[in-house]
Amino acid sequence: MPSLRDPDSRISLVSRALLLPFAAVDALAQIVRFGPSVCCTTGGLVSLPIVIAARVARVPVYIWEGNAVPGRVNRLLAGWSQRIGTTFDASLRALPRARTTVSGNPIRGSLLRWDRASGRSKLGIGEGETVVFVTGGSQGSAAINGAVSGALTRLLRRATVIHHAGTAHERQAEAKRDALPEELRPRYRVYGFLREEMGAALASADLVIGRASSSSIAEPLAFGVPLVLVPFAAAADAHQTANARDAVDKGAAVLLPESQLDPDRLVAVITGLLDDRPRLERMSAAARKAGRPDAARSIAEELRALGGCSP
Repeated sequence: MPSLRDPDSRISLVSRALLLPFAAVDALAQIVRFGPSVCCTTGGLVSLPIVIAARVARVPVYIWEGNAVPGRVNRLLAGWSQRIGTTFDASLRALPRARTTVSGNPIRGSLLRWDRASGRSKLGIGEGETVVFVTGGSQGSAAINGAVSGALTRLLRRATVIHHAGTAHERQAEAKRDALPEELRPRYRVYGFLREEMGAALASADLVIGRASSSSIAEPLAFGVPLVLVPFAAAADAHQTANARDAVDKGAAVLLPESQLDPDRLVAVITGLLDDRPRLERMSAAARKAGRPDAARSIAEELRALGGCSP
């Protein structure tokens, strides 16, 4: 369904709003049919008729909010819910504190089975090497990739770079690798898409460069890895910037606005951190403190308690 965050979707939202009563009736029929103990939603307009039906049926509601700036629907539904889970402390300013817990962002268990030794062994990286992991998310980021391309030779003289470029940008990154001086080529590890290797890369890293979505922040923090965050400039309500500032406030990240991202700035920020080991260690400690690798378990336990399910 369209998003309330998207101005271009507002015309279609009017027509969709006319369907909400029918959707609520259908959702109520499904709730009566299946008899759930609890309703869990992550928000969005699609959740509105479901939550309405759950409240009519007296089914308790749990809302999970992934961003520091809660979406409009979640802010509305917060008043109808029994419990709310969030990823960022900053979102507490917009949600009822008495019913809200900072639970964190659920992370795949397959990622968390990796540690530094096993991750580096999987990727063929020596224990003594400094590793910078660059990722623009599952599809990659043209802005981040462009800055990395211009900075690559300088970065590789300082660290091994694992680059999650995105499948659409993989060939371009591989061509850049092939053009490197022979002695630097093995230090540049290019991936179009990371599956099992994602956990290995995170566990191996000394520093992560990436976007500022909820999961893009939560996953490195779960491994205790500090971040340089480049929020997506067009993110609705600037929520990625708000997410990044939350991590910065915890001492676990540095914010690099996309408007300031270029090869020289990227090199300055990365090498500045790598050359200041005491600061990097403080950021790593803050990342370990802020990370919530048990977020999925915490949310599941709260859902079971809310639904009156026995452990």
